[in-house]
Amino acid sequence: MRALLSLPSVYLGFQALVGGTKMRSLCLSLLEPAPGQRIADIGCGPAYYLAELPAVDYHGFDTDARYIDHARKRFGSRGRFYVEPFTHVHADALGPFDRVLLMGLLHHLTDSECAALLSLLSQCLRPGGRVVTLDTVLHDRQGSMERWLARNDRGQYVRSPSGFEALAKSHFSDVQGTLPSLPRVPSIYYAMVLKQRVSPA
Repeated sequence: MRALLSLPSVYLGFQALVGGTKMRSLCLSLLEPAPGQRIADIGCGPAYYLAELPAVDYHGFDTDARYIDHARKRFGSRGRFYVEPFTHVHADALGPFDRVLLMGLLHHLTDSECAALLSLLSQCLRPGGRVVTLDTVLHDRQGSMERWLARNDRGQYVRSPSGFEALAKSHFSDVQGTLPSLPRVPSIYYAMVLKQRVSPA
């Protein structure tokens, strides 16, 4: 199944099936994008929700070449796409960002990998900027099928809401988390809006 999901067409179909497409659209409202903003989308996959964004300076990062190739063919010059992880090199070269998307990324990363990424993002976010995350989650109100879906996600680090928030609060002083709810979408997603870098001690 994991090999199949590396194919963009299969991935897009699966996201639609489990409500991921709808949840990503919901998260764009949390992002509050505006024309002209510089946006980093880290772990962008095929970047299919770029079609819902206004005219922004979009930079999509993913380590799967097939996803990035799909995004480049579909969106052309509307965005810049990178087959590589986001690093200090990109942060320095591209300058600060107004908005950052982490759609379905953190539950694929270890705690130390999350810490390194969130620390970097807190440093390259413009004043008033925000990071929006969306991840598969385990929580007490899930039914048996929802819990099965969450436990069998491709991500190996599916956490509880408090687990995701603890990672974020080490680097951002304003962390707002929510279990978004949409009709006919399983309750397996957790979204966060992160603002304001934690001041160095």
